[in-house]
Amino acid sequence: MMEQIKTDVLIIGGGAAGFSAAVAVSEMGLKAIVIEKNSYLGGKATGAEVGTVCGLYNFSKNKESVFAVKGFAKKFAIELQSKSQTTPLSNIIGLHYLPYNIDVYKSIVNNYICKHNIHVYYNASLKKVGVDRDELKTATIELNENEIQFTFNSIIDCSGESIVSELAQLPIMEEDNYQAAAQVFTMENVEPISETQLGMVLIKELKLAIDNDILPPYFDRVYVVQGSVKNTCVSFKIGIPIEVTYKGKNYLDIKNKANEMIQELADFLIKHISVFKNAKLKSIAPEVGFRISKRPIGNYVLTVDDVLQCNKFEDAIAIGTWPIEKWGMDKRVQMTYFEYESFYQISLRCLKSKYIKNLFFAGRSISADAEAIASARVMGICFQTGYAAGVYASMVGDSEDLICKKIQFLQL
Repeated sequence: MMEQIKTDVLIIGGGAAGFSAAVAVSEMGLKAIVIEKNSYLGGKATGAEVGTVCGLYNFSKNKESVFAVKGFAKKFAIELQSKSQTTPLSNIIGLHYLPYNIDVYKSIVNNYICKHNIHVYYNASLKKVGVDRDELKTATIELNENEIQFTFNSIIDCSGESIVSELAQLPIMEEDNYQAAAQVFTMENVEPISETQLGMVLIKELKLAIDNDILPPYFDRVYVVQGSVKNTCVSFKIGIPIEVTYKGKNYLDIKNKANEMIQELADFLIKHISVFKNAKLKSIAPEVGFRISKRPIGNYVLTVDDVLQCNKFEDAIAIGTWPIEKWGMDKRVQMTYFEYESFYQISLRCLKSKYIKNLFFAGRSISADAEAIASARVMGICFQTGYAAGVYASMVGDSEDLICKKIQFLQL
């Protein structure tokens, strides 16, 4: 007989948004259960070893990094910064971001999970959902070749892939292909060099290698992970030249290509760049970094105009200070900016399904068009939409005006 478990709120995905949603549900006095496909929490922050938190600070040319976020997102970032022993960084454009230690991030998340008595089902995959008219009634997962069925009052999709809407056969927003994927890897025993110098050397040497047919052209999309040059180690992010479709064995093809490219690049660095002469490949991040995927349709769809015109909403529940960041197959990153010291807001309606009254979204799964999510997907915004969705899902039956005021009080 299938095991059956009841909870107040079921959360699909334990990344930045899912973890934040679970904390919010717990702080609202309700029971939260998280379904996580991996053996660890953190999503791309830990699995893909992103290395920096974007979307926390004002978009400003001032050297000082000033928090734009408040509430849980700010609280988490301050603890992450303190325990990682890092400081915010900025570039000449005016973008500010926080480097962090991957193990510290995992530790803080696990401490929150324990403190708030949140139950997590690891290595679990959502297989089906039960719909009755305009309400989700059940969700069935597969765990260790067994099935477990959950009943709940509300469900939050923080999968980054709109898996709940897809299983419920609801309309979703999707494209033929998505932004290019990237893979992070780390080299060790690197001779002392500043991050700025390393970046300049890397660009120069890779260009020469490509011009002389030593490396293929797609090796021009290699970046130093900001803040990673430390203790003879440095991490790199490399763009993978295979279209992201999420169909068939697309993930496997991308992962295999990433491993092949990393081996080729590591060999090149050791042979051709003096600071790497004694270096070796230390590790490859467990996950490929996928940026956007299919999105559900909510009561409002955040648009590119909302982002670039810095639109505000009466029912705002989160703010965005990060530009539109697009990674293509055949070019380096493209950034589209709004005005300095400006920000846009995300409506409460972006977190609620247009079709199912107890289905909510957060993180990379909010209701947004392809351009808007290219900004709203960053971690600092995921913390906010996750926490807001947790509060929203905990207050089913209350008026949206009351819910919005509660969220705004907590984090705006």
